[in-house]
Amino acid sequence: MADQSLSNDKISSVVKIDYPDFAELPRDVREKFENLPTKVNAFRMLGHSAGTFIPVIDLTNAIFKNLVISDYHKELVVLLVAAHEGATYEWEQHVSIGQAAGVRQEQYVAIAEGRLDDPEAFGENERVLLRLGKAVLEKGKAPGVLFKHGLRYFSVQELADALIVLGYYRMLSGFIQTFDLSVDPQTDGNWIKG
Repeated sequence: MADQSLSNDKISSVVKIDYPDFAELPRDVREKFENLPTKVNAFRMLGHSAGTFIPVIDLTNAIFKNLVISDYHKELVVLLVAAHEGATYEWEQHVSIGQAAGVRQEQYVAIAEGRLDDPEAFGENERVLLRLGKAVLEKGKAPGVLFKHGLRYFSVQELADALIVLGYYRMLSGFIQTFDLSVDPQTDGNWIKG
């Protein structure tokens, strides 16, 4: 009788991919990784895509340091993506980061429950931002009327930032969930630019 465990591995939904050995990666990738202040599992696994590693890390740094949109509003968008995608890793990673940016417990709960229009959890500007993000997640774009409504509360640059954050975290969600990465949440929210 054939060894069932060998054949079952091919039909199992569990993904077990070892992290790459950065010592074997190109020097610039290795140096970029070594200089990261926080070496989370997502960045470690990203080493398998050595050609995109540096640009993705640079985009991550830009998202945490160079956006016009507030850290608070950015974190609402990140949590929206995490909830929509069912991305436990992203959600847990951003619990302390979001708290440091001012996200309140009832807002986490409202986002997790899909209550994006809850006036007790969110102000009108936050509700518009979350509706806009939800439209992009569900339909690929926000209707022009909704985008124009967002312009009553946010600048064009802030909305552009929000959409880049949404797209980045949606991409990262697919990567993280497919590689089935273990959660390594921030405990102090230290990625907030302040």
